[in-house]
Amino acid sequence: MASSAVSQRFRAVVCRYCSKPIRVPASVTRRESEFQGITESTSTRHQLISRVFHVRCRCCERESVYSINQIVDFPHPVTCPESDHKAATL
Repeated sequence: MASSAVSQRFRAVVCRYCSKPIRVPASVTRRESEFQGITESTSTRHQLISRVFHVRCRCCERESVYSINQIVDFPHPVTCPESDHKAATL
């Protein structure tokens, strides 16, 4: 049997504090695709879609505001080391 290659790519932003990728929630991904679809047309509706969102980094536990333009594809998920996570919670 041949196994099919599973795509390990995911949409994320780079954390402003620790530079680790933060996975973008599905609601933000839908908003991004809707925004890109509307801006390609000549509609003025794109002004009503929020282009910013906030998300918390799971590694450093800090939260920040990001723009839809900052979302990029990452090749594979990155796990944060336990020592970094424990130090952030102290």
